[in-house]
Amino acid sequence: MTKAQLRELLEPLLKLPTAPFHEDAVAEYIAEILREAGLTLLVDPYGNLIVRRPSTGRSTTRLGFMAHMDHPGFEVISATQEGVQAAWYGGVHPNYFQNFPGVVFYAGGESFHGAITAVELNEQTNRVNAATVECDARPPVGALGMWDVPEVEFANGLVRARAIDDIAGCGLLLAMLLELGDRPLEAEVWVLFTRAEEVGFIGAIGLARSGRLPASLPVVSVEMSKAMPGATQGMGPVIRLGDRSSVFDHTFLLFIKDVAAHLKTEQEGFKYQQMLMDGGSCEATVLNAFGFRTAGLAVPLNNYHNQKPAGPNGPWALDAEEINFSDFVNAVDLAVAMCENFHGLEIVKTHHRLTLLERTGERLNRLELLQRQRERV
Repeated sequence: MTKAQLRELLEPLLKLPTAPFHEDAVAEYIAEILREAGLTLLVDPYGNLIVRRPSTGRSTTRLGFMAHMDHPGFEVISATQEGVQAAWYGGVHPNYFQNFPGVVFYAGGESFHGAITAVELNEQTNRVNAATVECDARPPVGALGMWDVPEVEFANGLVRARAIDDIAGCGLLLAMLLELGDRPLEAEVWVLFTRAEEVGFIGAIGLARSGRLPASLPVVSVEMSKAMPGATQGMGPVIRLGDRSSVFDHTFLLFIKDVAAHLKTEQEGFKYQQMLMDGGSCEATVLNAFGFRTAGLAVPLNNYHNQKPAGPNGPWALDAEEINFSDFVNAVDLAVAMCENFHGLEIVKTHHRLTLLERTGERLNRLELLQRQRERV
């Protein structure tokens, strides 16, 4: 896909409101794109979306990808004299709730703007549980809320939006499926769009324990992940070796690196990085716990969870998240190439074992000969 086509796909998706337990608009957009592409979509009991893109012939080889449809946000739980009380779902430091930050709620096709006037803090975890928000008009109970920061902007090689994590990850997987089209593949490709990741990987846990995924399905967790030294913007997508909670499958990671290295020699301008990104945890950790083989693919993200970097004394400011558009484009290309070149992880393991033996065969023979000579003395 061209950059113009990718923008056409991604921009309306990034404008959609979303929060944990309120992923409906994103899910509907994904379903519409998939229907237009002629792909079959299944919905599990938790509202996760499952897409199976068929392989050629009778191959039983499978490759999976996963991204989540939510972003940290609010949910109106009651009306108050001052406005509304809204539960907060997600990981944002309490200091960013200072200075009356703006919030926009969505319900029934309408939007309601307001500002936080007080917060309820869990002192044990130092996390915000809820906020009091004064609004221009009172949103109904159940309305979802997001930070009132710029919706989406494409400029100076960057994509800036209020919910790039992980809505752009969903867009990446949609772009991958559209780019694959009906070309023949040896592997059946599974794409999983999950819910409520920001409050403890709830959708992914439900999906993993449901039995709807084949136990042999290796899954790549696709994330827009916090940029850090060694995983910087503009240097390409990151082959994620692990996260804060776990490390990923060695053979699976070798496969992704092989594909990326080949792509770098064949495609001008393609870049990639590799790193254990421990700025947070991702859904691969959940699948690890249920026995799945996992790997990670990440695009470095600035202003993670809308938090502009701050010193120990601030300033604590909220802003749109941002990624480098070329990193995103390269991540789509890498995901497509992975689908085209996947023939199973055992083949990867065998290939690397044989390569090691071939590279070292002469010296192994020398060691063996030297040992025999010593034994004769």
